[in-house]
Amino acid sequence: MTRGPAGIITLLLVLATASAQALVKEMRPADLERALLLARWPTSEADRARFHQGYIFPINGATVEYFSVQRVELITEFRRLELIGEEHARINDMFGRGGMKDVEDALRPWRGKLTVVVSLAFDISRYITGLPELRLAFDGPTILLPADIKSTGEYTREKKPILTGARIEAEFGAAPIGQEKRNLSIYRNGKEIARVAMDFAKVD
Repeated sequence: MTRGPAGIITLLLVLATASAQALVKEMRPADLERALLLARWPTSEADRARFHQGYIFPINGATVEYFSVQRVELITEFRRLELIGEEHARINDMFGRGGMKDVEDALRPWRGKLTVVVSLAFDISRYITGLPELRLAFDGPTILLPADIKSTGEYTREKKPILTGARIEAEFGAAPIGQEKRNLSIYRNGKEIARVAMDFAKVD
């Protein structure tokens, strides 16, 4: 049985937007193609929104000192490429259309990495001392700590900007995380202030 171009596109879209099978430990050519297909037409914005939703965990936690944990977001290697692909789709260039070399080059800094992004909101009615120092860890047979962590402040767009939040990015090795259920704990001064359950069998 043969398929025409329309049938092939439909099949690829089904594969690209289907429920994730598990955290991709090693991006292969088929994974690269699937991520790029998800990032651009004919995949719809609604399909992309559903895809991204599986990587976002709302917290809306209580205020600790002067800040609260609003949400946690995962950026896997697969999703990283999808996000890169979206940026190129917006300018409608030839990224990934004439071979995979430019795709491989763009993804190289993120190979084997899992990024956890923690979004904080500040209560500006309280005394804000700057970006809070947080610790992140995944539980499991062994406790997994980030290889790197950095913080960026978020400000209002005014003549005199006000610090209203922060974005914390922590980089973990994807391989040790595996494809299991794990809890991510967020600590402030040794005290757990938030915990998120994640199933890495349900994300790419």
